[in-house]
Amino acid sequence: MSNEFFALDSEGGEPLWYLQILMTIKASGDKTGGALGLLDFKTPAGQTPLHVHHKEDEGWYLLEGKVTCTCGDESTSIEPGGFIWLPKDIPHRLRFETECHLLQMAIPAGLEVFHKQMGQPAPRLELPPPGQALDTEKYKRLAAEHGLEIIQLPQWDASKEGAKR
Repeated sequence: MSNEFFALDSEGGEPLWYLQILMTIKASGDKTGGALGLLDFKTPAGQTPLHVHHKEDEGWYLLEGKVTCTCGDESTSIEPGGFIWLPKDIPHRLRFETECHLLQMAIPAGLEVFHKQMGQPAPRLELPPPGQALDTEKYKRLAAEHGLEIIQLPQWDASKEGAKR
């Protein structure tokens, strides 16, 4: 694990296809001394699982689209330029109301390892083809290993061809 200077251009990082999402790992714990994980997300309309992080706090900065977030008993929507902070140990979920482009920060790092283990290398910098199936057993096992508690599985927009519920 290092903590030395590095820089990436707009297409730099490690792109992954994870379910219906294109995510690019921009900063990982092995490069930030474990301080921060930063991922660039491009998503279709859909919804993350209702879940709890027990190891990291999570921040989201919205570049394009509209997102509704529920955290505990609170719910809010943001548009481009909006930011959401999700403290650990509180159940939350994001609903991508439209196609979205977001940055996810996890403090400390480590969440990016879960995403990498669940995803696959992206052969192109575009959303994966529709119909990506979730291996729920692997998902639940890896989530538990990474301090994530899955309360409800993710949902994707049923109007999209090949979307999974």
